Amino acid sequence: EDEGFDVSLQGTGGSSDVAQLLASGNAPVGMGVPGAMLPVIERGEELYPFFTYAYGEVFDVVVPEDSDLQEIADLEGLTLGVSSLGGGEIPLVRALLSEVGLDPDSDVRVIAVGADAPTVRLSLENGDIDAFSTAKSDIAAITAAGVELRSIAPDSLDTLPAEGLLASAEAQEDDELLIAMGRATAKGQLIAYTNEDAAVCLLKEEIPEEFTDEQAGRDSLSAVLEITTAPENDDGTYQFGFLDAEGWNTYVEIFFQGDLLEEVFDMSPYVRADLLDEINDFDQQEIVDMANELPTDC
Repeated sequence: EDEGFDVSLQGTGGSSDVAQLLASGNAPVGMGVPGAMLPVIERGEELYPFFTYAYGEVFDVVVPEDSDLQEIADLEGLTLGVSSLGGGEIPLVRALLSEVGLDPDSDVRVIAVGADAPTVRLSLENGDIDAFSTAKSDIAAITAAGVELRSIAPDSLDTLPAEGLLASAEAQEDDELLIAMGRATAKGQLIAYTNEDAAVCLLKEEIPEEFTDEQAGRDSLSAVLEITTAPENDDGTYQFGFLDAEGWNTYVEIFFQGDLLEEVFDMSPYVRADLLDEINDFDQQEIVDMANELPTDC
């Protein structure tokens, strides 16, 4: 509202759906992960990343704490559960399996089990699945429910532009819109960094279904904040939205190795890093002061 735009949030089935909405021009801006966006770009659709809000891969592959499995290669011949066969974790899972020489279609059985804690716990305890992959925020909720899990994903994923905002071909010509979307997102992030309890109250109003179990909702938010805390400047302020072509090109290499892309291509023509200075052109202390005044008694 402060930026002069009336924005509505439309839920989808995941990043793959967002990619299709952007490609078809049915949404100007969407939020999603590279694994779903890159195959669409390779097909000739123009999607333009312009703001990163999650740093390091947002999806993970986990096993029970006492499992003998130590790395992705150990999944050969076993069953991997995922939240959904159309979820954002699927491209990453396929790439990680292929990277260690496993055929995602034959060497590992991948099945959908959902992401709610009781189902995942039962699937693991019954031996229906040997490992599980979904968003880190969902994994945090599952561990908060008492399921002890351990990641077997490679450490190299921790520094990539894991998730962010992308513009459609038409919207990417509207710098004013993209700057407004990025700046408003940055302000929202800063409020959550500053006053997590107030952020919970705001989120309970916007997405109450995520807080039917309040502690699980809080744990999920805390997990999200861990991967969405922006890099700091020398003066202690944050550099919101950082992205560059190099990070996106790293993802291109990963997914090419995973046979999800037919060729390696350069993301430089698509990455809109030129808007970051204007996106960050706001008084961060003003937002911090605002956040500290927000109610927390919810």
